[in-house]
Amino acid sequence: MKASTKRALSLLLAAALVVASLFVYATLIRGEYENVARLRGEYASKSAFLEEQGAIITQAQDLIARYKGAERLGGQLSLALPKNESVSSIMAQVNFLARTNALSIQSVNISYLPIKPSLVKLSSAKGLGTLRLDLKLFGSYASLKRFLNNLETNVRISDVQSLKIEPAGQPNQDLYVYSLTADVYYQP
Repeated sequence: MKASTKRALSLLLAAALVVASLFVYATLIRGEYENVARLRGEYASKSAFLEEQGAIITQAQDLIARYKGAERLGGQLSLALPKNESVSSIMAQVNFLARTNALSIQSVNISYLPIKPSLVKLSSAKGLGTLRLDLKLFGSYASLKRFLNNLETNVRISDVQSLKIEPAGQPNQDLYVYSLTADVYYQP
């Protein structure tokens, strides 16, 4: 064979190989490439959906945690400002505070004051009920200070309206009779 024929055959063979590789690319590789591109798109959309769902779940968990916090706050509020007078509860608290602070309760008078209307114009806001406690206590001045401090930090909301101190013993004794007026609040 001549050198020119060899060259022509090698050129034809190279051209046939190029055409065959284009055919293989067009039929096999391009189809799989499109499949890979489609799968990448599905993966990206599912990843975005998963991130969105994760964000929604996180928001829902935050709302649930806030709701539980609101339930606890509602429970604490109902202890501080109950939905009825709960006179027995008031008396139990006052008696406990007096006993723990070494004071003796001489007399108690409870009177109902008019309900203060709510400043907020909502149908659920019914105002503020007030019970006035007139207490006569006996004990030392230090005991009274502790009693007033405990009354101030007690779970039930109350305000001391007046306090009158009278000596009860000898001038050198630390014993007094206290006339204490306090308002205790509730939701009517």
